[in-house]
Order: sequence, then C-alpha cells, then structure tokens
Amino acid sequence: MKILIFSLGEKGYRVVKALSEKKDKHAYVCVIGHDGAVEKDFSSDLTDFCIRNKIEYYIRKRFTYDISGYDLVLAVGWRWLIRGVSEEKLIVFHDSLLPRYRGFAPLVTALINKEKETGVTALFGGKNYDTGNIVLQKKMSITYPTTIAAEINRISTVYSDLAVELVEKYSENNNIIASYEQDESKSSYSLWRDEEDYRINWDSDAKDIEHFISCVGYPYRGATSLLDGKKIRIIKAKARADVTIENRNPGKVIFLESGLPVVVCGSGLITLIDICGEYGESLMPIKSFRSRFG
Repeated sequence: MKILIFSLGEKGYRVVKALSEKKDKHAYVCVIGHDGAVEKDFSSDLTDFCIRNKIEYYIRKRFTYDISGYDLVLAVGWRWLIRGVSEEKLIVFHDSLLPRYRGFAPLVTALINKEKETGVTALFGGKNYDTGNIVLQKKMSITYPTTIAAEINRISTVYSDLAVELVEKYSENNNIIASYEQDESKSSYSLWRDEEDYRINWDSDAKDIEHFISCVGYPYRGATSLLDGKKIRIIKAKARADVTIENRNPGKVIFLESGLPVVVCGSGLITLIDICGEYGESLMPIKSFRSRFG
C-alpha cells in the first residue's frame, strides 16, 4: 500500500516517524509543511529524518499535487487545501474529540477552557472542515497546571498511536475502514487566532492570567501586552496572593522585587518572571518601578 502523508509540526513529524519505524510493507511518501507562526515547526527535523531513512519527501510549495496513485492520504496537522483526492481516501487528523472543537487551534482553546480531557479524531475529509465521518478517536486526560508545549508533546503520542492503528485496520480490511456520522447536536467550534487573541486582559483574575500565559507559550510566540506603550511578550509568570488596594488599577506595577515586576490584576497579583521584546530579546530585569502593562 502506498500512503501519502501531509505533515506539519511536531504531530506530523511523530506520525511519520511512528509509521516508518514499524518496518511494514507499506511505502510512505511525505509532503512537509512549514509553519512560520511557531518557534519550532519540526520541518527541518522531518526533512532530516526522511533523508536518513530514505523516505521520499517533498516540500509543500514544490509539490505538484499529482496524488492519483496513492491508496491512502493522511493529513496530520495540515492547514492547506488538498486537491485531487476522493473523500474516502483522505483521512484528516484533528486534535479534539469531534464534533466538539471543530476548527482552529482546538488544543489551545481546550486548555484555556480548562477541559479535563481532549484527544485526537481521525475522520474522512469533507466539503466543510472537520465535519466528515469519524473513523477513530482516542482520548487524553489533562491535569493542570500544564503548558501548551507539554500537551502538544503528549497529544503527539496519541496522534502516532492512532495513525499506526488506522493504517493497520485499513490494510487488514482491504483498504476499507468503517466510520460513523458526527452528532451535530453536540458540535462546537474553535475560532482562528491572531495576535489580538494573545493579548493579556489585566482585568482578569491573576490565576487565570497565569493559566492563559502557559496556554499560549512556546512553541507559539507567547502572550502579549504593552509595556509603557511598547509591545512585549510575557513568557512566564506566577500568580500570588492579593493585597488591599484602595485605588485598584489593573496593569500597574505595585512591587518591584529583584527586577521582577509584581502587577495588579482584576483580582490578585502576578509576578512576571520572564519578559521579552518582539524579537526575543530579554527585557529582564525591569528597572522602572513606575511601569504600566496594558
């Protein structure tokens, strides 16, 4: 069986690695995407892996989309249109338990919402995104506190396990696999994110702000704010007990402890441990006590 894998990010890399290391009779071909929105997109890692293991591969922008000769097409972490393949041969991997969290960055949204579990769904491609029939699902519990980097690593293992199971079932059943329709009454969506969605709301509770920072950090560029009118990124922070403030003004620094600013939130205080500029340059320690984040 000849299988084409459209791969993006750590999840895609781990799927290609897991399938190729099974040493089965299938021939794998990989199309590698690049994600400029994250600090490490694993495109170089996957390219090197393909070269070392003699796996045929293409870079996305150089691929001609002649995919008529493949028995199965997998889209893992992929965010671009795949043309020229019938829906029954295209299986998409999505990091949520569909029909919940259809759409964009579902893992980030689930973490921000403090979901107790998430997972991965393998589904047939369709005309509308993430609405195809479900082929397989695997659940994953979430324990807090955590970070987006830790959960991407954990869910990548779920991705690879699901991919191995899927290919085995597809092959054993003569390139046919059962599926079932999604329950539309339980569907929900996760909207696309841009820079505005990484902005900290200082009117929130300090613990919620700490949680938000951990959900949008590495490999993403991190939570944003303004510091005295200039855009900065907050990489790490720790909520702490509140004090009585007679004229509460969220975003203002109330204490400066060894260069670490303690910022007033809507409720509670938060110590900012790691702050950098737009180009990754460290802004620590903060020298001015009269600093305002907004």
